Amino acid sequence: MPVSIVNIVLVGTLLAGAIATALMHNWFSAFILVAAGAAGLGAALYARRPDSRDITRLNAIEYRDERDRVLATEGFAAVGAAALILSIIEVVLATVFDQLVLLACAQVVVLCIVWGIANSIAARRG
Repeated sequence: MPVSIVNIVLVGTLLAGAIATALMHNWFSAFILVAAGAAGLGAALYARRPDSRDITRLNAIEYRDERDRVLATEGFAAVGAAALILSIIEVVLATVFDQLVLLACAQVVVLCIVWGIANSIAARRG
């Protein structure tokens, strides 16, 4: 497989968004999404090289071995905590300004569910 499943999903999602925005005649957004997908795919392919550095593989979500996965876990733990904090801030701001409150709340709920599941799996593997 040329790139990881995660990168295939990410690039696929960006391209699906590009198609959707193009169908709505939003050409600028379609271009941005295609460019982001191409950049993501390029980064993943670059990280797959045999001589790629650890940081390159980690940032591109292209892990070579268990050591890379352990390092990535530490990075994603920090990202998850930051995402939860920013989502709570988003809920507060959305509530104060009465804009997109349900969407902000749904994002926090989904993040909390994912966090709980991830913690359960990590604790079980122990």
